Amino acid sequence: MRSRERNPITRRHALRKEIALRGAVSVAELSSLLNASPATIRRDLKALDEEGVLSKGYGGASIRPLRPAEEALAVRQRKFVSEKQAIAKAAVGLIKSGDTVFLNDGSTILELAREIALTDLEIFIATPAVNIAEILAKNSNITVCLLGGLLRQTSLATGGHFAISIVNQINADLAFLSCDAFSLTDGMCFTHPDDAAVAARMSVKATRTIGLVHIAKIDWKARISSVPVDAIDTLITEAQHPELESRLLQANVEMIVAGFKAE
Repeated sequence: MRSRERNPITRRHALRKEIALRGAVSVAELSSLLNASPATIRRDLKALDEEGVLSKGYGGASIRPLRPAEEALAVRQRKFVSEKQAIAKAAVGLIKSGDTVFLNDGSTILELAREIALTDLEIFIATPAVNIAEILAKNSNITVCLLGGLLRQTSLATGGHFAISIVNQINADLAFLSCDAFSLTDGMCFTHPDDAAVAARMSVKATRTIGLVHIAKIDWKARISSVPVDAIDTLITEAQHPELESRLLQANVEMIVAGFKAE
């Protein structure tokens, strides 16, 4: 079935999905499947290869895992920067002074923390991420609660019993959560069990759960399902995705498309 989607972001998502299903695919096959010119497909493959998503070869490509297990945070921070910034700018507008907020860890949440730190909002934020807490602590209007627990170098986030025990004591207005993958059936998924457990508990302890999900993570699964679709109140992404929109509508989840334009 050919795709009529001309948006570069959603076209590349469809391209990734086709390669994942088929293993290795030629440029000619992708051009036919996605109703795009070979030159456009080659540009898309080059961009995805540079992002570390797939392996580009002569005349085609093969898929890499969406995210290697425990990929270094520094690597993730360099990927999809403009998209994550657009999502963060849309998310910060949902916060008001006096709110109690959960932020889990991840490069998209890091961008949100940077946006929050620029505001004059008087809020309380609990997070397991040391790097996020450090950014927020520079703003004297923000009270920062750093969750305890064992620190992982790959994420600079704490986890385990100590982190969960603190989350259990906090009644939050908002939980902003990012994830390793977003399944249309299982919702927010994670590679590491500590990340999955913290996100799940934050969602339960917050009045409103807001998912921040880059479009490339949608319709994929990571090892552990954590926050189901119907537990999410609002999902923010940076591009239209018809299948996602249909699934969220079915689950009565608000979808916000951030103002990002692909080059």
